Amino acid sequence: MPTSGETHGNNAPADHLSKFVRDWLADHDESTRSLADKATDSKSGFTLQHGWIASLARARVPRAPELWRLRALSAGMGVPVRLLAELAAAQWLGLEVTEAPVSDASTVAVTVPEGLSPAGRERFTRMAEDLARHLTE
Repeated sequence: MPTSGETHGNNAPADHLSKFVRDWLADHDESTRSLADKATDSKSGFTLQHGWIASLARARVPRAPELWRLRALSAGMGVPVRLLAELAAAQWLGLEVTEAPVSDASTVAVTVPEGLSPAGRERFTRMAEDLARHLTE
């Protein structure tokens, strides 16, 4: 059994949050040190170390991050903590969530069933969007 998340058909560990962090660092031309300088949890005051961020980006963190770490990462990256929590759930728990807007202020979030093909995932997402659209009519 893997220690760093769900595996997929090719036995590679899932790395949803790790990939997001890697891509964010590359897209923003940031280093793990510069991100760590900005990654402070507003509730606890705890800060992330660049080594932990580097381990996360390499998918070498053995368990899901604590909420304070996700809040700190959220602050440093300027992305919603909910997004990071959903990516962590996908990586460590094998849960994937799709969201569809219901109105400007709310969304419907639905857990994506396991084992769907890419086409099945796309179809499921369209169905959730259709449901959300009908809720507003």
